[in-house]
Amino acid sequence: MTAPLVSSSTTPGSRPPQSGEGFRRWTARLGWVLAVVVPAWLAGGRLLTDSTGDLTPIYAATLAPVLLVLSVVALAVPARRPARYPSVRACTILLMSWGCGIALGFTLPDTGEGASSVLGAWAGPGAAGAAAALSNPLGIIMLFMAIMGCVVSIRHSAHGEGDGRSRDADEDDAQGTGFFPVLDV
Repeated sequence: MTAPLVSSSTTPGSRPPQSGEGFRRWTARLGWVLAVVVPAWLAGGRLLTDSTGDLTPIYAATLAPVLLVLSVVALAVPARRPARYPSVRACTILLMSWGCGIALGFTLPDTGEGASSVLGAWAGPGAAGAAAALSNPLGIIMLFMAIMGCVVSIRHSAHGEGDGRSRDADEDDAQGTGFFPVLDV
């Protein structure tokens, strides 16, 4: 009798692939690009339509760096730990944040002579009001998701493989015993 060509056991020293590992790897690699492109889009997207105004430097100095720092921390901390990639939950949250950031780049209003949002410049003055109405919710959701993605990424990578497992009873019993038990990551 011949041996089967495919074995169901793993080779010694290797670990079985985790659920969602491909998604985590793909999102982390794409995330490094999005961590730079989305803040750049927020800071200078209106340069493409020549509709910059008085608020463009303020967006470039405040909103873009905050999103850049949060994205880089969310991607870099797991890369330095055994997890290597953010958890599936963290990746999903970060993708939602970057998606809202791209949409926000289209709708950010501006003030001054000839200034408008990208959507207002492309679709006309009637779309300027809709763009302004959408920009606040998109900005709030983007920043909230970026902060939440950063926190979830750091918390999940502290457990080793970044699978987002729940804490077990031993870890729950140890809570409240240190100087800063909530900050133990």
